[in-house]
Amino acid sequence: MIPFLVFCSLLIPVNLWAAITPHMHSDVSMRILHGVCTVVLLPLLWTLWTQRRLLRPLPALLLAIFATVMVVVNSWITAMGMGVEFGWLDHLFLALSEVALTVFFLMAPDPEPMTEP
Repeated sequence: MIPFLVFCSLLIPVNLWAAITPHMHSDVSMRILHGVCTVVLLPLLWTLWTQRRLLRPLPALLLAIFATVMVVVNSWITAMGMGVEFGWLDHLFLALSEVALTVFFLMAPDPEPMTEP
């Protein structure tokens, strides 16, 4: 889990840089970035679904809706390529989603608490 969280945290400055410098990256690099950011959100959605009884309903629902919208939008951007209006805003939301993902996995309850022998 730690390597995954480190990778996700490295995507935060990458997306902030992409938001600051829109259209200074190639179409291929943009598609790869959006595709990777979409894939890293899938474990979050899976965990929100499987641990839904352990989580507080309202924050989990809001995070699930946000992550689902990000997956749908970024899948579309990955498939269609550059030319998205307000693409810089999407990169800001991607950075925010990666912050939320990292915080969630660092603070989420453990589904199987350790028992002492």
